[in-house]
Amino acid sequence: MSSTFNLSAKGWLAISLVVCVLAAFAIFTGQFVAAATAFGTAGIVAFDSTHVHLHRYKTWFSYGPIGLFVVCALIWPFALVWYSIVRVRIARDRMPVRVAFVQNPS
Repeated sequence: MSSTFNLSAKGWLAISLVVCVLAAFAIFTGQFVAAATAFGTAGIVAFDSTHVHLHRYKTWFSYGPIGLFVVCALIWPFALVWYSIVRVRIARDRMPVRVAFVQNPS
């Protein structure tokens, strides 16, 4: 059985960088729970962004899942609030779609 979660070398490098930064933060400040929370919620945001197809919408940072993971892990409180607001707008169908993804009614 093959996995559906395949990452490129750049993806693994980005995740490794985030793990190192959060580990250094946890060791030097003693806030292990905060580092684990940032890592976990960033993972949830990255996973959820693939299901709502975040890259189709006009937002100020609509990256792929790896880019979103890195940003959410490093500026965790701000990015999590931003993602929650965008996610609600997508669910309510109030987020504008990029021009490249607008379907033409034929």
